[in-house]
Amino acid sequence: MAQFGSYSRGAEVLRVSQPAVSRQIRKLETELGHPLFTRHGHGVSLTEAGRTVLERSQAALRQLDQIKADIRAGGHQPSGTIAFAVPPAAGNVLLPPLIERFRQDYPNVFLNVIGGFSGYIHERLARGDVDLACVHDLAPRRGFAVEPLIREQVFLVGAAEALPFAREHARIEDLATLPLILPSRENASRRLIERWAAQKGRMPAVTIEADNHSIIRALVRRGVGFSVLTHGAIADDLARGAVRAWPFRPRAYWPLALVTAAAGARAPALDAFIHAIRTITRELAATGAWPGRLTGRR
Repeated sequence: MAQFGSYSRGAEVLRVSQPAVSRQIRKLETELGHPLFTRHGHGVSLTEAGRTVLERSQAALRQLDQIKADIRAGGHQPSGTIAFAVPPAAGNVLLPPLIERFRQDYPNVFLNVIGGFSGYIHERLARGDVDLACVHDLAPRRGFAVEPLIREQVFLVGAAEALPFAREHARIEDLATLPLILPSRENASRRLIERWAAQKGRMPAVTIEADNHSIIRALVRRGVGFSVLTHGAIADDLARGAVRAWPFRPRAYWPLALVTAAAGARAPALDAFIHAIRTITRELAATGAWPGRLTGRR
């Protein structure tokens, strides 16, 4: 019901009658002493109590699944499922070596990788859909532990033939004069860009909003506008000469953090995966494959 915003749709997916679903929810609300849903003309939405129940229950169900997997494995090599959410650009750099090495060391662990901008990832975290995530937002969140991982260097990116200025570097002030293609404000990267510009007394000249890296890159390649992206987002386009990237002076970075549930014991497989993320991030930063500055544990 929480996922679909509708009792009828939820009942259809569960293959039970809508009255039966309504009775169970009323019973749970009576036991808790608080309503879990707000009813309105277009369906239902979660109350604050409902969001708390959803978050806690999802975490409990995931722990139960992990317990089953550990028992089936006989206490030997870690097993189970790990759901990991990561922004697309960071995923382009991090995921190939991470998954390759982790699968070699832990072949019995099934990985479910979810890509999306930070706003979408926060929703999945709140619903308990993922075990851990990388996000471009270091703000404390109730029930989650936030560990800084790396500060990714960002670049002004335009079409290969674009010549917005004679210099070989960009300035934050340029964001107020060039047509920009950026994600919507619900995404952390957009909020960071606006914060940088505001510090110079400017506002970014956003002409198009797109919450999809593939769309942003396609528009930039066609010369429709410019964007602000990390190296991971444009590595392939740079290699093919399809775009140009101007580093900011002074250099500009946005933080990437690792977010996990703050409470409860973690499964051995999840601990191993977190250790692998830290290790691969250090290696990529050290070789320059991931331009940025390490901020997490050494």
